[in-house]
Amino acid sequence: MSARVWQTLVVVLASAVAGCGGDASQMQFAENTTVAKPVHHKARAAVKKTLVEHFGTPLDSVAWLKLPVNYGKAEGTVKSVDGRSFIVEFNPEASDLESLKSPELTRAGLLFKSGANQGKSFLLASYDASDKSFEALTAFEAAPADGDQFVVAGQNLRHGRKLYARHCQHCHGVSGDGEGPTAQYLNPRPRDYRLGVFKFTSTNKDTKASREDLKRIVSQGIPGTYMPAFVPMLKDHELTSLIEYIRWLAMRGEVEVQLLKELKNDFAADRAKKEAKESNTSTSEIEKQIAKQLEEYEANAAEGLPAFLESASGDIAGAWEGAEAPETVIVPPVPRVLDSKESRERGKLMFLKDGKCVNCHGPAGKGNGFQTEDYQKNDATGGLFEKRGLHDAWGEQIKPRDLTRGIYRGGRRPIDIYRRISQGIKGTPMPATPATVTPEQIWDLVNYVLSVPFESAAPKAATGSSVEGHPVEQGHPK
Repeated sequence: MSARVWQTLVVVLASAVAGCGGDASQMQFAENTTVAKPVHHKARAAVKKTLVEHFGTPLDSVAWLKLPVNYGKAEGTVKSVDGRSFIVEFNPEASDLESLKSPELTRAGLLFKSGANQGKSFLLASYDASDKSFEALTAFEAAPADGDQFVVAGQNLRHGRKLYARHCQHCHGVSGDGEGPTAQYLNPRPRDYRLGVFKFTSTNKDTKASREDLKRIVSQGIPGTYMPAFVPMLKDHELTSLIEYIRWLAMRGEVEVQLLKELKNDFAADRAKKEAKESNTSTSEIEKQIAKQLEEYEANAAEGLPAFLESASGDIAGAWEGAEAPETVIVPPVPRVLDSKESRERGKLMFLKDGKCVNCHGPAGKGNGFQTEDYQKNDATGGLFEKRGLHDAWGEQIKPRDLTRGIYRGGRRPIDIYRRISQGIKGTPMPATPATVTPEQIWDLVNYVLSVPFESAAPKAATGSSVEGHPVEQGHPK
């Protein structure tokens, strides 16, 4: 591994908080078995080793500074040294100085970027803001010198880890795989972060969830599910740390998936068996060849695993950074069309005919369209799902929203519905509207969708007159 890569890794000793997940000493990140199954066990071990190097373990995390995670980073220069203590000067342009006030600074990681300890990470015992001095938890391998550059990181990661263990782990699991101990009792299942996909976002269909999207979900919860609202339970700075840890878990999961997919073709799980049969060679001999090839691939910095990791992690980092760009947020180019009977009628026509919404949501919006009875294609296998109906990116069977209930998981504001209709719902078969559909037509659909619960609850028209002798009124909203 190159020195450049090593210099981006800061070891952070996390707090031993088990939450509802069990014994802290037994915590580990679970392998993504769905993606790993077709990969040779030696290649899977190489992936696990790589993940430990760049992300650590639940209780000994690594702040990989290449990733766009707000670890609580502060950069500076050593001014003077006295044993394990040293006085520093910070670079305010590259430092989150507020993070230095965090109690989680204790046992955060300090990485030297120059000097005799270049590329080495140490744990901190304390920080004195009055004279800007750090105390190292353990002795240095070599004494730091004046002018040595360093970076401190991990305060937010440690704090987020503690909050995650306390509030989220029992549902979402240690790895963010949605397999916590209570997950089996929940429907819908808790989100599996490892694909880096979150359903309800303000961003366009090709963009990740932004920090604000995740903050909205964590703070307000998801209606119609077991995902609760965590405000006012969590304060703003706690939400920030928790969201950064969730993003970190998602990025870790994406790196794992990309590595496993890269190794699947050349290091398939059944490769030894197949090649032994084709070449009339012993399986053990083929296994030795696989081990040697894998070792060479891991060591090939230019074209092997390190090069692929550099490229894949760069793409992942870029995608998450892109989600913070203001232009990715969906803002309708025209104001909302007036919610009127005429607008709803136009929206209803779109729903039943032009927009093809009825195929999934059904003619009355009850989520019982004909596609819920068809066998859908499984892109992961190339075949069909075993169960009828629609499935999401995690392979779970899902039902289109029953619009008559008036419960919208992504939010019930008109802008929320506009975004769901115009951009679809990430990780689900809910598509974005075609480019031929105008913003005004989308607003008509919004007005109609928001009227469906009232329309379905309206009394049926009766023949004759009411007791007062007047015609019976329809129950549609004005």
